[in-house]
Amino acid sequence: MTARDDEALIADPAAAWDAAAAAWDDFVETGLDYWRTEVHGPALLEACGDVRGRRVLDVGCGQGWFSRRLAERDADVVGIDFSAAQIANARRHEAAHSLGIEYRCLDATQIAAHWPPAHFDLVTSCMALHDSPNSAGILAACRQLLTPGGRVAFSIVHPVTAGPHSRWEVHEDGHKGARCTDRYFETGPYVLNWRMARLTTNWATPQWHLTLSEWSALIAEAGFGIVRLDEPRPTSEQAARNPAMTPAMRIPFFIVFALRVIA
Repeated sequence: MTARDDEALIADPAAAWDAAAAAWDDFVETGLDYWRTEVHGPALLEACGDVRGRRVLDVGCGQGWFSRRLAERDADVVGIDFSAAQIANARRHEAAHSLGIEYRCLDATQIAAHWPPAHFDLVTSCMALHDSPNSAGILAACRQLLTPGGRVAFSIVHPVTAGPHSRWEVHEDGHKGARCTDRYFETGPYVLNWRMARLTTNWATPQWHLTLSEWSALIAEAGFGIVRLDEPRPTSEQAARNPAMTPAMRIPFFIVFALRVIA
């Protein structure tokens, strides 16, 4: 891709995810996104705790995979996403197997205009906040909609190992060696090209790299305290079944934040 292509993707992330919607749905539903189904997804569910009877807002829900996991645990779920095509796929899954989930195509920074204050008990976001240029604004808007003592649980790619200037050392036999990270403190947007060998279709989407310090600061500024951090990794049994997971036993690929309203 050219620099001009990258600029266009960064300028309109919703359009990028619209274009990727069909490939993304196939990626998730066929089990090719095994990190979601086996590693960071279960870790995020654990961070949510008991959701039975809770009113939950799933931010950046995409085609609804995590929204469905919440509804299966008897939560009352609303899923939102800025991509109309992703929401269309989520609604298609809901129509095929109804779990009572409501889906809306919304900019997450504007959600306070769509529900009254203290409307939700929990806000979740599965690997989506780093796809937005305004994660601080999203968290601030979520704060307005949460009940006193309300909670947020979200997952992102790990900033230390997933930045735009990180790369693998590859051994002669093709196996991944060390993960090399450079220019960690150079934050901002970059384009992720989805070209893993297991994909039959390739696509590209923008992400926004923040340092851990910056994530901590915007969480505090939005009125939340960090209750727990988790850096999920595969088990030895999972890695034995799928050797592609082995590098994630050495370094963190993901981080899960559990937050609570404090201000």
